[in-house]
Amino acid sequence: MDICYSCCENRKLTNEHVIPQALGGRLYAPIYCKVCNDQYGKEIDAELIKNLGYVGTALNIKRTSGSNRPYALTLEENDQKLTFDGRKITRKDPIVRIKKNGKTINSVDVRARNEGELNAILSSIRMKYELDEKLYYFPEIYPSPVDAATEFVLDNSLIRRCVSKIAYSLLCIKLPPELVMSKSFDDVRNYIRLGSSDHLATANYVHTSFMTDNIRPLHKIHICMNRKESLVIGFVCLFGMFRYSVLLSKSFNSLLSWPGLDHTIDPVTSNYIPGRSGFIAPQIDAVEVLSPKHNKILIEKELEKGLRIIKSYNENIDFLKVEAGK
Repeated sequence: MDICYSCCENRKLTNEHVIPQALGGRLYAPIYCKVCNDQYGKEIDAELIKNLGYVGTALNIKRTSGSNRPYALTLEENDQKLTFDGRKITRKDPIVRIKKNGKTINSVDVRARNEGELNAILSSIRMKYELDEKLYYFPEIYPSPVDAATEFVLDNSLIRRCVSKIAYSLLCIKLPPELVMSKSFDDVRNYIRLGSSDHLATANYVHTSFMTDNIRPLHKIHICMNRKESLVIGFVCLFGMFRYSVLLSKSFNSLLSWPGLDHTIDPVTSNYIPGRSGFIAPQIDAVEVLSPKHNKILIEKELEKGLRIIKSYNENIDFLKVEAGK
């Protein structure tokens, strides 16, 4: 039995993926108990994957288990619902239109997602209406739509807790247990487990430009210390596109400086990228961590940069665009 780095109880530990494997994360370690791991997977990891996982699907990333989920698209011209699996576009639901004149059927219009579904629908129609006529069909091929959008949430309370867990999990792996389990990190542990009215993370496009090389859709976690302010600050970037800052501790005192803790991986190739030797992240204070002075225009500009990187990996997603919410 070991001490869980989350609930601090003596329990058997299970492996935690620092970045969810559904997003292409590869680094894992036994740092949380099964109770905490299950809670996080169902509650906060699921929220992050639901909103940002479409990029992993678009990149056709290799997962250690499971498969990339198709994501929803909406055609702007008629609000038609489609799904995209990274290679082809299909209807989200089949369409069945039957025009009748009394008991007489004038026409049947069936638009199915695959041949098996089509045959099942046609069989049901034949039985219900006692049709003997042969029904003809042809494949409906969808080119990539010119104007389509997929909806996602960049920043909410559950996503903030999840990116806090990502940064804190790397801390658990990189620092000695006695430092991680100190009272300095009680606030972030409680925030990840229980949430609170005072958030400890947020989307940040002001102080995080160093987190992407603007070439590859990198996952990057960087943790640094501001000794003057007694702060430990985490930065999280996913797919080179979604960037966050985390206040891991506001009461960490150390007589010694330690270099920035870094983990960078290309989720497409699964290759680890070495950090720059001697690199020092921007020294920002708690206000700058939690309340960066960015606006909708800046966020859209930076998201578009990231989306251009994603598009360079998959020509089938040229139709996607980004628009920041209010």
